[in-house]
Amino acid sequence: MKLDEMGLVCAGGVNQSFLARSPAVLSRLGPIKASSYRVARQIANTLRAGEAASHYSVLEPCPVIWIFLPEGGLDRALRELVAQAVLGKTMVVLCDCVRDSLALDAFRTTGARVASLNPVPGSRERIFVAEGHRDTLRMLRTLLAEDRRKLIELRPGTKPLFFAGVHVGAPLLLPWISAGMACLRAAGFTRSEAATVGEVLGDQALRSYVRAGAKAWNRQTAATLRQALENDLPSIRSRNPRLAALYEQGIRLALAAFHTDSLRKAVGSG
Repeated sequence: MKLDEMGLVCAGGVNQSFLARSPAVLSRLGPIKASSYRVARQIANTLRAGEAASHYSVLEPCPVIWIFLPEGGLDRALRELVAQAVLGKTMVVLCDCVRDSLALDAFRTTGARVASLNPVPGSRERIFVAEGHRDTLRMLRTLLAEDRRKLIELRPGTKPLFFAGVHVGAPLLLPWISAGMACLRAAGFTRSEAATVGEVLGDQALRSYVRAGAKAWNRQTAATLRQALENDLPSIRSRNPRLAALYEQGIRLALAAFHTDSLRKAVGSG
């Protein structure tokens, strides 16, 4: 499959995206369409690839069109693209898009082979996830492999689960990490000591789960936490009600989740 002269529809932020660090894409880049010809020319100069386009129709011959736009401006730009260019079976890649490829009405009657592509946070742009048309996924796997990057294909309709996994695995843990650090500090640890212990415990918990899945949770763990509910909470509450409330909530959520195995039943085995 010849992929030369691929198109790009973008805003200025593309200069900071993974596309700007993808030799496999940049070496094949052709027309670039932005909010204006001037902006498109600036982007081409910064990327040192492609050439500015003044109209979406210039993208018609492109075998692949990359879309990198802010979520708020995505629908309008896609409507303009579809209105001004005949896409046929063009492969269209939505980059860093929260929605999946089926959630965009603009492409429903075009015949375009649409997929979405997102880097996995924390992977240093070495691991990507994608969903959408099979042909476009095959093309993405080939291009990413050229840059020594890995592609993980999402099951249809599961992109929200991907983001849930990312959020639960990172930002949603921050309140609990903060609470753990605060408890250690209140017990007499320095910030550095608390951080060291927190890092060790977090790494140990993750490694245990990777090895054993939900079996990493056992009766002894559950018994210890129930005992903490009965014996330790009053003392913690007298010192810091906010920490006590967060601690209690975390214990009760964990006991409920692993007692009923509800997480695994809901989304599949861990």
